[in-house]
Amino acid sequence: MTFARHLLSTSTLALGVAVPAFAQEQEEPVELGEIVIQAVRTGASESSIPGTVQVVEGEDVIERVRRGQSLSRALSDLVPGLAPANGTIGGASQTLRGRTTQILIDGVARTSELRGFDRELSVLDPNSIERIEIVKGSTARFGNGATGGIINIVTKKPSDEPKTTLETRLSAQSGSGSVSNDLFLSQDTRAGDLGLRFELSRSDTGASFDGDGNRIPSDPLIGQGGGSDVERYSFGVAANWARGPHELDVRLDAYRLEQEIDFFTDYDSNPARITDRPYTGEPVEDRGVSANVTYRYDNTAWGDLEINAYATDIDRRASLAEPGPANLLYYTLSTTDLAQDPLSQSELFTTTYGISATIRTPMAWLAPDATLTWGIDLGRDEVEQKTLDGRDLLAPMKQDNVAVFAQAEIPIGPRLDLSTGFRAERFSLDVSDFNRPAAAQLIQRDDGSFVQFPLAPVDVIGGEFDYDAVVGNLGLVYELSQTTSIYGGFSQGFSLPDVGAFTRRAAVLPGETPVVSFADIRPEAQIVDTWELGMRYNTDRLSVDSSIYYSTSDEGVTFNPSTSEISQQKEQVWGAEFSLDYDMRDDWSVGAQLAFVEGRLDSDGDGDMDSWLPNNRIPTPFTATFYTDRSFDNGLNLSGELVFSAERDRPGLPQLEDMFRVNVGGSYPVGPGRVTFGVTNLFDRQQENSAASSVRENELTEDAVRVADEGRRVSVGYSVSF
Repeated sequence: MTFARHLLSTSTLALGVAVPAFAQEQEEPVELGEIVIQAVRTGASESSIPGTVQVVEGEDVIERVRRGQSLSRALSDLVPGLAPANGTIGGASQTLRGRTTQILIDGVARTSELRGFDRELSVLDPNSIERIEIVKGSTARFGNGATGGIINIVTKKPSDEPKTTLETRLSAQSGSGSVSNDLFLSQDTRAGDLGLRFELSRSDTGASFDGDGNRIPSDPLIGQGGGSDVERYSFGVAANWARGPHELDVRLDAYRLEQEIDFFTDYDSNPARITDRPYTGEPVEDRGVSANVTYRYDNTAWGDLEINAYATDIDRRASLAEPGPANLLYYTLSTTDLAQDPLSQSELFTTTYGISATIRTPMAWLAPDATLTWGIDLGRDEVEQKTLDGRDLLAPMKQDNVAVFAQAEIPIGPRLDLSTGFRAERFSLDVSDFNRPAAAQLIQRDDGSFVQFPLAPVDVIGGEFDYDAVVGNLGLVYELSQTTSIYGGFSQGFSLPDVGAFTRRAAVLPGETPVVSFADIRPEAQIVDTWELGMRYNTDRLSVDSSIYYSTSDEGVTFNPSTSEISQQKEQVWGAEFSLDYDMRDDWSVGAQLAFVEGRLDSDGDGDMDSWLPNNRIPTPFTATFYTDRSFDNGLNLSGELVFSAERDRPGLPQLEDMFRVNVGGSYPVGPGRVTFGVTNLFDRQQENSAASSVRENELTEDAVRVADEGRRVSVGYSVSF
C-alpha cells in the first residue's frame, strides 16, 4: 500500500471524526500551568526553549500500554522523529532524528556509554512514569551520547495524600502460549514533611505471533533478546522531604529480567522463523540496582543550588547465537577446532557513578528575568564483558569524566529571548590489556555454503587516553503574539562511539604478529552540529508545533549490518516534524504527529556525500500517527489511533516495507476502579517490522534479515486507587 493511499484514508477518517465536533458547543477549558523541563537543566518551560521539546504525560503512555503495547512502541507512536520500536527488549535501530538517543531516568543515564545493550525501556515499569520529556537535536546538557536528542523519563514522587494503587493486565493473541500478564502495586504515604512511595511490579510476556499466525522468534536480533517469553520483576522506593528552602529526593530501584528461549532462529527464511533445534545457551538476563539522590536549596547567595549523586550496577547477558548469515563472527573452541564455543555467550558488567552540582543564578543586573545556569559534573564508568567461563571479550575499561557548563537565558525586550551556553568535558579512558579469544569469520560462497576463516587470538595493548570536547549552543525565541512564537538555533552534541566494540573486533592479517594497539584502532569522538527552525502555536484548545532541521558530523558512526564492522565518516541528516493537538470539546480531542528524516554519508572520504545512511540509522523516512480520544457522561472513555511508517527504498540498500497499524482502546468505571481494554494491530495485518529488519543483512543475498511485526493482540485489565 502506497503512502498516498495511507495518507488519504487516514486524513479522511480524521476529518470525518473532527468535522461534526466543530458544530458542538464548546465549554471553557481549565488552564494548566507550564511544566518545567528537567531535561534542559535550566528550569525553563517548553515555550521558552529554542528547539523542539515534547512532553508526554505518563497517563498517555500507560493508556497505550493497556492496549498491549510496549513502552518503546508507545513512545515511537507518540514522538515524531523517533524510529519505530523493533519489537524486542533491545533498542537497536530505534534512533531519534537518525542519530543516537540519550535515555535518562530522572536526569541520570543508567547505561554505560562505553558499551551498552540499550534495554532501558524494557526494564522500567510504565506505571512508575510521571511524564517523559523529549529534547530533540544534538545536545550536551547531560554529557555524552545525545547526538539525536534526550529522552528523560521522570518518575513519580510520593503523593500528598496516602494512596494505594493496584493494576493488573492480561493480553493474548490467537496462538498458543501467547498470554501475557502484568501486575503493579504502589503505596504512597506521608508523615509530616516526609513522603514515601513503594512500587512493586511483575510482568510475564508470552509467545508472540505475526499476522499470519506464525510464531516470531525469541531472538530475531542476535544477542539482544526478542520481545517474547520475558519475565521481569522490579522494586522501587521514592522518598521526598521538604522544609523551608531545603528539598531532598531519593529513588532506589532494583530489577531482574529473564528471557527463556526455546529454539534457535532460522535467519535465511523470510521472515525469520523458529527452527526445531532446541536452544542450548543460558537464558537472556538483565539485573540491575540504582540509586539517585537530589538535594535542592533555594537560598544561597548565588541562587538555587541542586546537587545530584547517582550510582548504578547492571549485569546483562546476551543470548547464544548460532553461526550463520546473521552472525558471521563467532568464538571457537580453539584455533584448530572451529566449532562454536558453547561458553562464548557474553555477559556485560557495567558500573557507573557520579555527582553533579548545578546553580541557577539570577542576572537581574542584565535583564529582569535573566538567569545563568552553571555547574560541574563528575563521573566514572567501569565496563567488562566476559564469556560464561570468565574470559574477557573486550578490553576492561575505566573512564573518568569531568565537565563544566554554563547556560544563559536572557530576555531581550518584551518579545525576544536569547539562550546560549557551552559545555567543556574531558574523558580520561583507561584501557586494560587483554587477549581477544580465538574466533572464526564465516564467508559465504556463491552456492550459499560457508567457509570458516580462523582468526587467531589477538593481544590488544591498552593504555591511557584522553578525549576532549567543547560544544556550544545559541538560540532565539520570538513571540509574534500571545499565541504564536518562532524559534531557531544552533546546538552541538558529542558522543564517544561504542569503544568496547572496537576492541572486541580487533584482528590482524594472516602472518602478522597477533598484537594490536588500542592507540591504532581507537575511535574518534563525534561532534554533531544541528541547525533548527520552528514555530509554536498555542491556545486553550489548539497546540501546533512544526520544525525543520539539518545536522552534520565529520566523524559519524555507522554499523555495517552485513560485515558487523563499525566505521566513521562524514555525514548529514535533515528532516521536518509536525505535531497538532486539538480539544474539540472538553470530552473530545484529536491529534496528529508527522515526521520526515533522511540522511547521506561520505563512504570513500572524498568529501562527496555519495551514499545513503544505512537502514539501521533510518529504518523509515516518514512516520505519521493520527489519534482521537472521546469521554462520555457515563464514564466510558474510547480512543484510537492510526500509525503509519513509510517504506525506505534507497539505492544500494535493501528495501524496507511500510507498516500500518490501527490500535483502539478504552476504559469504563467498575466498582471503585476502572476496567481497561484494547486491541493493537486491529486488522491483524501481516507485515515486517522495519526497525527490526534494518538491523542485519544477509551478505550472500545482500538483502535484509527480515523480522515480522506482531499481529493482533487483545488486552484487558483493571486498575484501582484508594
